[in-house]
Amino acid sequence: MKSQSHELSAAGISFIISTVLITCIVDTMALDYRTIRYVETVGDVMRLHYTDGKRVDCFPDGRGRFLPRAANSGTPPGTYEPWEPPEEPTDPPPPGSWAHPLEGGTVTSGFGYRWGGFHYGLDISTTTAAVGGPVRSVADMVITRAYDAFEGGNESAGTYVKGHTLDGSYTMTYAHGANETLLVAVGQTVSAGTVLFTEGGTGNVTGTHLHFEIIQGSWDDPWAPPYNNGAVFLDPLPILRANGVVI
Repeated sequence: MKSQSHELSAAGISFIISTVLITCIVDTMALDYRTIRYVETVGDVMRLHYTDGKRVDCFPDGRGRFLPRAANSGTPPGTYEPWEPPEEPTDPPPPGSWAHPLEGGTVTSGFGYRWGGFHYGLDISTTTAAVGGPVRSVADMVITRAYDAFEGGNESAGTYVKGHTLDGSYTMTYAHGANETLLVAVGQTVSAGTVLFTEGGTGNVTGTHLHFEIIQGSWDDPWAPPYNNGAVFLDPLPILRANGVVI
């Protein structure tokens, strides 16, 4: 009985190696930006926590996108799928003490991947005019930051307010208020429903709206990655609904 030998040519070996490398690179690039629940900072690495419990370590690129944690990983996916407002819950939310941040507003952009980057909050708008409705505190909270764009507000957030709930569970950011409409000050404790400022279009925006963020825990001045210094940003929509806000 003759033994059979199989020899691979140099070209065959090269093909196999190339195929394996390409497969590995494609696998590491398979970041799903649309089902990220929240983002955590672990040293120099950003850990993406997904709604299905999966966790992926990666590096921020400074523009709200993430580079998979692998050598020669290439560019994150650049496709954009328009965000669609979620369906209304089939059951009414339970009664709660939280207030709607912008009554009569429409959710125009949700938490998640959009326009080649990641959006760390919820956008709500009542109008296309320069000035809209009153922006209210969602919960009882202590004000930690309050700046009017007219008096030197942030170039990105414009007129904005930040504060944490009295129990320290959440920190909230309200941004893009109209000029000279700020009604609260740092150190003040406000109740749910208190008007903070008027909806506007200051800062880096494309239209009049409220940008609303919820951060886990108590923070004085949290900012979105890569400047978050460990702050974990959460999807505001389910948290609002769980606390009785019809949105």
